[in-house]
Amino acid sequence: MKISIIYVSQTGTTEEAAEYIQDGIMAKHPFIQVKAMNVRENEVDMDFLAESEAVIFGTPVYFSSMSWELKKWFDHSYQINLNGKLGAAFVTAQSPTGGADTAIMEMLRHMLVKGMMVFSGTGQDSAHKFQIGAVGIGKNMGQASEQFEKFGECIAQKAVKLFGR
Repeated sequence: MKISIIYVSQTGTTEEAAEYIQDGIMAKHPFIQVKAMNVRENEVDMDFLAESEAVIFGTPVYFSSMSWELKKWFDHSYQINLNGKLGAAFVTAQSPTGGADTAIMEMLRHMLVKGMMVFSGTGQDSAHKFQIGAVGIGKNMGQASEQFEKFGECIAQKAVKLFGR
């Protein structure tokens, strides 16, 4: 089984969140191949993405929205078949009221248009409720590490349940 994490990171904060998500997946599901790919650095491995059962998208919040680089990637990825894949979203923001929810919703809308199944990341553990996705606030992502790791774990569990590979 494969899971792609596609993100944009300018200062390293969103990349750090992606790494925590990857750690969460690998800690509980070491048989899953995970690849984190920064759109900004042209790291998207199209073959790995095509073979992935799940794709997790991440972005810093810019003006209550996703980054322009991720928006461009979605707009120009019409040739990429994401239909039937499990999708989830995460953001990093400077403030809890800075538009994190609207940025996540924008990514989810793009996933739905591409035929993806959208998953919030909510697991059975009531302590971790990702209502629409995971959010990290501030420059110290270390404080959110457990949340992002749990987010990755929950998505991997759902992918295993759905695709059983």
